[in-house]
Amino acid sequence: MPSVRIIDGPGAGLAVELQDALSIGRDPSCGLQLADVKASRRHALISPQAEGWQLRDSGSANGIWQGKERISQLDLSDGSEFRIGGTVLRFEDSHQIPPGSADDQAWGETITGLESSGPGESALFTTESSLSAGANDYLLLLHQVVHRSQGTASREELFDILDNVAADALDGDRCAVFLPKDSGWLLWPPHERRLRARFGATPFAGTLLSTARQRLQPLLCTARGDLDPSMSMAQAGLRSAMVAPLRIGSEVHALLYVDRLESSTPFSRRDLEFLEAVANQLAVRLHNMSELSRLSAEVERLSVSRPREQVTLIANASNRETWRRFIESAAQVQQPVLIVGEPGTGKRSLAKAIHQASERASAPLQMLACASLDESACELSLFGRAAGSADEARPGLLELAHQGSLLLDDIGSLSPLLQRRVLQVLEEGQCQRLGETAPRQVEVRLFATLQPGAEDGLIPELAQALSTMRLDLPPLRERGEDLDLLIEHAIAESAERLDQPVRSLSPEARSLLLGYAWPGNIRQLRSVIERAMVIAHGPLLQAEDLPEHLREDAGHSPAPNGNTQLPLLPLAEMERSHILRMLEHCGGNKKAAAELLGIDRSTLYAKLRQYGVHG
Repeated sequence: MPSVRIIDGPGAGLAVELQDALSIGRDPSCGLQLADVKASRRHALISPQAEGWQLRDSGSANGIWQGKERISQLDLSDGSEFRIGGTVLRFEDSHQIPPGSADDQAWGETITGLESSGPGESALFTTESSLSAGANDYLLLLHQVVHRSQGTASREELFDILDNVAADALDGDRCAVFLPKDSGWLLWPPHERRLRARFGATPFAGTLLSTARQRLQPLLCTARGDLDPSMSMAQAGLRSAMVAPLRIGSEVHALLYVDRLESSTPFSRRDLEFLEAVANQLAVRLHNMSELSRLSAEVERLSVSRPREQVTLIANASNRETWRRFIESAAQVQQPVLIVGEPGTGKRSLAKAIHQASERASAPLQMLACASLDESACELSLFGRAAGSADEARPGLLELAHQGSLLLDDIGSLSPLLQRRVLQVLEEGQCQRLGETAPRQVEVRLFATLQPGAEDGLIPELAQALSTMRLDLPPLRERGEDLDLLIEHAIAESAERLDQPVRSLSPEARSLLLGYAWPGNIRQLRSVIERAMVIAHGPLLQAEDLPEHLREDAGHSPAPNGNTQLPLLPLAEMERSHILRMLEHCGGNKKAAAELLGIDRSTLYAKLRQYGVHG
């Protein structure tokens, strides 16, 4: 007599003799029950034909496969093999396995169907054991789901498992994951796109969703469930629906929703209990994933944080008092701060001083030089990325600055799109890694810097947000009364860094420093002083210890009449001429020119763009 045998997968060795049509699926009422999560309740049917037996797909979600080809029907002959999910089956007709043979011991007992079970027999499929068999089926499926979830690394992978469970194990027509948002729910975007493409604008069970938001417990919506189907559900063709929250304590991570549009069979209480069990198990996994991500971000945040630096304001009494009052005022509020000034005027130092005087001082101050990166690099640095096939997960600076501050240097260099996204993070307290569809909670204070005249690079909304707390820093050439103080402070700082005694300046060297225009401002001054400290041999810093270009530009070349020549050119033209000459001196090497000028390469690039110099 012909039979169908499971040769690989759950239940391997089990065989059923064919006497009449045989249904195959996960439902206990099937002639051959499969314990496979990919099998539908009634997956396939084998029926007698005039010339033999034929296998037909019963409208399953995952189909029947032969090798790599999906089939809808198959004329069976001895040895025909086919696959349902992870279960491989074979049709046998040419011979019987003799009872008691080695093959019989290996493959197990052949089962003839429901009618073969007599009194006292322990048949697999009996009316009395159908409920128990169904419960065992769900236990096996739950075990498979939990096992599969252990290998997931993202919400997307985890929600795909939920999708499969609802569609396959529960024979649901629509599965949707909803995320909590305010007092309602937000449909998981990948599900929204897929479901709209297949089912159009058919609404979900709104009453069920709103009730689930209030109760936060599993709910069954059928004629005999927790809620009766509403009139709108009937009009939309919704036969039954159920939901189960993914929650840990009072924290709800998501809501799993399943409904049936085409099947007239409503969900049962046992279906809801299975859905609840799956939701509870995967809620733990999702919680652990979130906690691991948070801890990883915290570890990286702590690893990149630096010991607090003492910021000292070097200025005359009037300027120092103005800046001190601004720092105190800005430290007491949470509004964004805009600091405008030329490169090297101390904008970052002022931002650090405000951060350290605020209640955020124990949290890090993250920084990004916007002008030195292209748009994609800025986006990656700010928002981070999700784990991919080749890349590891990486938190962005917005995450790393959580409960601290973020300094965006030259914020006008960001594209309008990135400016809007940064503003949205400030307003909504959420950021989203590249490759993820779920936002993360962040709480960050923004510091921004601009060069004078660069306000046009800001979008109006961001410019408005930055207008509340603004300070303009003067260039060093306009701080003649502070220059002597800054020179002495730079000498003391360099001596400490280099572990040298503090040196004095020769009169000629001091005159050169006081007469220089300082296009690189305080940063350039520190670089010049440190260079002089390194190459000086005696207790005094001499004029010859200073860079040659500084001596030339300061105008100390003796004229024929013995007087000192001072260039009578506009300051901007002097700066342009000096930078271009330095670039020519370095053979076009921008890195070397920036180092000699004592300025960042990003500043040099910005200056060259301003001068119309490219390449």
